[in-house]
Amino acid sequence: MSPLTAGPLATGPLATGAMATGAMATGAMAATGAMVAGPVPADAAPAQRAGEAADGWTLRKRLRQTRGTRLRGALRGAVPLALAGLLANAANMGVTLIIARAMSTRSYGAVAQLIAIFFVVSMPGSALLVGVVRRVTTWQHSGRLHLMADWVNRVRRVGVATVLVVAVLAIIGRGYVARELSLPGPGGVAEIITAGAAWCLLCVDRGLLQCARQYSALATNLLVDAAVKTVFTIGLVLVGLDESGAAIGVLLGVLAALAHVRWTLYRSPETMGRGAQPSPAAPSAPPVLAAPASVAVKAPTRLAVEVGAALVALALLGLLQNVDVLLQGRLAPDLSGSYAAVSVASKVIVLAAVVLAGFLLPEAADRRHLGQHALHQLGATIAILLVPAMGLLSAALIAPEKLLSLAFGPRFTDASGALLPLAAAMTCLGATVLFTHYLLALGERGVLLALGLAAAAAVPLLLWADGSPTATARADLACQAALAVVTGLSVLAAARRTARA
Repeated sequence: MSPLTAGPLATGPLATGAMATGAMATGAMAATGAMVAGPVPADAAPAQRAGEAADGWTLRKRLRQTRGTRLRGALRGAVPLALAGLLANAANMGVTLIIARAMSTRSYGAVAQLIAIFFVVSMPGSALLVGVVRRVTTWQHSGRLHLMADWVNRVRRVGVATVLVVAVLAIIGRGYVARELSLPGPGGVAEIITAGAAWCLLCVDRGLLQCARQYSALATNLLVDAAVKTVFTIGLVLVGLDESGAAIGVLLGVLAALAHVRWTLYRSPETMGRGAQPSPAAPSAPPVLAAPASVAVKAPTRLAVEVGAALVALALLGLLQNVDVLLQGRLAPDLSGSYAAVSVASKVIVLAAVVLAGFLLPEAADRRHLGQHALHQLGATIAILLVPAMGLLSAALIAPEKLLSLAFGPRFTDASGALLPLAAAMTCLGATVLFTHYLLALGERGVLLALGLAAAAAVPLLLWADGSPTATARADLACQAALAVVTGLSVLAAARRTARA
């Protein structure tokens, strides 16, 4: 079995980079006695004062070194996921370039709308992932990992049944959805909705990999999804299935990733808590006699509230990411293909943020149990996110029409004026995705209000744009920029509360 890793160190499943560095700092304090014995007396000898000052300087130096170690560890943990996300996005872009030339602008606009449906339907999966990470992290710190295997099996059974029900309902209602979104036909609707439901099931198992800090395995899983989706999407579109072929490719990619992650977890039984024993303190604990109902119900109720909050937050993020495509396609179907090209190029940033959130979420949740913030990890993910964001913004500023023409062909350049504002909007939304995952990992539910207000403001502004690509992108930028500022300030406030605790 491969060892579980936490940042740069190979440790057990309960240890993290923060615990390791925290232990080093504690050891340094114990070894030197610095800042532990209290203030120096007023009548202390000069030699004693000099020694105390030297000890304080040594401790401050070691704390600065610890902060540097944490940041380097955060980068080492996030980089594999970032590279996998980069390769997956490159594969997606390759698919886009090929199918855009093989399809009409109307069919390509329909593909963009189907992908938007996928992101909206699949967003609850991210809420499930938050619930999995928070519950398993709690079990790790309370010595109850032996409960995990049975719980995961129950969740999987319910998940499979739910996916089957959603698939049947999608087949029944695909015609209605196609008419409401002005799609060319019902082809691909049922497949893309089923893929979104299956993605939710995939998120449960990916959450287990995140809790175990198996970031390399998680990165491989992203590449499996991208590879299968790329091969089948291109093949099916080129044989003439158009939007239906693209939807089937997405579904097959999700199913392949689900099979891979199940196989990975099967080969790592410690990740599932198999073989774990109850904490030694558990047998000696007195039997629970007082208020058994409250004890039995409190934890599940709290988890349900947390997952519900995450579901609402991430569903709102999905809406904010894709509402512009849905409304613009409905208001101006003839321009949907050109706007879809701009949207695909811009929303690579959001997809990168979602990938990086897979690293940030368990790190922040774990440090919450240790009474620490995860601003170093958040800073590392934002720094990585800014690399592709600045490249895209520069290209959109200098030569947007040329970029779209090279990538999609001259037929898709009519909305080139929307590229810069939409790229800026998606950069802001990428930051909001990271901020939201950070706050959800801490159990902060105030972010729901900010997301709800932003979504409520976005819809009328986008309707006011009346399908104009540039006006739509500018309206989206106004909402996303304000939301990023608010959620960023919420993160800083949460970090201050953690430091005071």
